[in-house]
Amino acid sequence: MTMQSHERKIDAAMQSYAERWMKSIDRPRASTTLGYFFVGMFILFWSSSLTALLGFDLKKGYGALIFIIVGLSLTFTTIFINRLMTKLGLDRSIRSALWLSAVIGPYANLISYNYWHLPVISHIVGFAASILAFIFSFLLDKMLGKYMKPGD
Repeated sequence: MTMQSHERKIDAAMQSYAERWMKSIDRPRASTTLGYFFVGMFILFWSSSLTALLGFDLKKGYGALIFIIVGLSLTFTTIFINRLMTKLGLDRSIRSALWLSAVIGPYANLISYNYWHLPVISHIVGFAASILAFIFSFLLDKMLGKYMKPGD
């Protein structure tokens, strides 16, 4: 008798979970994740660069360990910041655009500074690149989101 009661509770819990999951399918999803892709690639780049700057060889034991530690710490920091932005209520397309602009802007600043050696102009170029990257990523997300149906 108690076994049947326990099975009914499990069945009710599973049905409740299934209903919530089915409702979540109808929510619109972001169609592109340019920012997430570039941040993932740059985490690998930054991890190898920081490991080399610390004086370790990536091909040897401690260098590989340092590379993994730095990569994991950057990954967990990125995930934490992304969850914080989610709790603040930012949509996925806005978060992706923010990540892309955060990656593009500083590199545009560095490239223009190394080419022209003008700090003010390079900061303007970096800021403009950040804004343009944000707008491009956000508009691309929204434009493709119109043509993608939920669940496709």
